[in-house]
Amino acid sequence: MIKQLSIMMANMQEVSKAFEHDSTILFISHSVTPMIDSVARLNAYAKEHGINASQWHLITGNVEDIYALARQSYFVEEKIGFTRSNQEFLHTEHFLLIDKTKRIRGIYNGTLDLEIQQLIKDIEILKQEEV
Repeated sequence: MIKQLSIMMANMQEVSKAFEHDSTILFISHSVTPMIDSVARLNAYAKEHGINASQWHLITGNVEDIYALARQSYFVEEKIGFTRSNQEFLHTEHFLLIDKTKRIRGIYNGTLDLEIQQLIKDIEILKQEEV
């Protein structure tokens, strides 16, 4: 799991760098371990990994709230009809592309280079639609 998270963060950094001078693009990463991630810890992580905090927000909060958001808005639960308890680790390898009207416009496997390249292309296409 740690290796998968490292791959995902490296891939998100690639996407972030592709749009580093574009203030209209915002990245949000929700903590997958909100029970141990404080704001200070996430800020230290961002500094350590060169994350542009003005464009890419690492956020945490109450475990129940983050897990409810993941399940209800981001469709993280993998098995239909099966719900994990709030005590179980909840994670997905997916990156979501969400437009300005809060519609999901794409879902990408954050561990696959091909999908990362498609995400970058789709962001560029979405930007053209919004002009």
